[in-house]
Formats: sequence, C-alpha cells, structure tokens
Amino acid sequence: MPSSQLGTLLVVDDNRSVLAAVKLLAEIKFDKVITTTSPSRLPTLLREEHPSCVLLDMNFDSAVNNGNEGLYWLSEIRRLAPGIPVVLFTAYAEVELAVEGLKGGAVDFVVKPWNNARLLLTLSRAVEGTPQAPEVAKNSTPTLEEMERQVIKQALADNGGIQSATASQLGISRQTLYNKMKRYGLVP
Repeated sequence: MPSSQLGTLLVVDDNRSVLAAVKLLAEIKFDKVITTTSPSRLPTLLREEHPSCVLLDMNFDSAVNNGNEGLYWLSEIRRLAPGIPVVLFTAYAEVELAVEGLKGGAVDFVVKPWNNARLLLTLSRAVEGTPQAPEVAKNSTPTLEEMERQVIKQALADNGGIQSATASQLGISRQTLYNKMKRYGLVP
C-alpha cells in the first residue's frame, strides 16, 4: 500500500476493540497508527513518537462518562505539544461537552459509533489544518454560537439528517434541536 503522507496517528481509548477497529481503518490514511488504553502514557508517546494527530477518548473510567478525563488530557496535550491537532472521541455526545472540548483546543470531535468515511475525513482535515466548518476561521476564536452550530451540523450529518436521532444523541428534545437548527439556518 502506498504511503499516505499523513504521518502518525496516536489513538487513546480504554476499549481495546475500538483501538483495533480504528487502527485497521486509520492505516488506510496514516503511515503509522499507535494505540494505547492508558492516557498516562501520553507524555511519553508525544515526546517519542511525534504524532501528526491525536484521537482522544473523552472517558476512561466506565463508571464516569462526564468527559472530564478527556478534557484534562486534552489540556495536557495542548501544554506538552500545542501544535498537534486533537480530535475528541466520545460515545456520550452532548453539545456542552463538545463545545468545551473545542474551546479547550480540540480541532473537532467524532461520536461513537462512528461512520468510517467521516472519521477518516475528520482526521485528514485535522492533520491538513482544514477546519470542519469553513465558516469558523482557523486563526480566530469561534463564538459559542459558532461552536454549537458546528456540533449540531456534525451530529445531523452523523445521523443522516434524522432529527429525532440527532436530538437523542445530543441529549436535547427534538423541539429544542429544531429551534436551534432554525436559529442557525440548518433547517432544510
């Protein structure tokens, strides 16, 4: 298989099945895929492997799913290797958590279960420096509204435009989702 030129992807997730599936998929685009179930290995792996992108799970303790662990490790990556793009990975997609992660320096997020093509596209864009939402300028700080619009837009895409599934994924009512879609110009 020819070299993909996207460099090294570092995947941090506590689920070994997820790591195996992502590794198999990401090897299509990345020259090297490193996986670990332990976020405490991040400082060493960042220093030794110089990844071109990190895919970071938001939760590492099965009893806790508030995303605080992922936000902590995101801040550590930003501190230790500020130039490396980080894509967040979560099964618990809430608008507030995604927005907090984006404000904390993540370039994007992917919801589990993921769409293979969308995951590869998101990771490729992260490495290439192409923002997911073109309306948010790369060097400007997006507003809360811009980040919320981006989260909703991606969730809609991930759910094939099905509003009830999107609302459920985001942890909001269908009516609240519709009102936000209308506000952000996302109503078909």
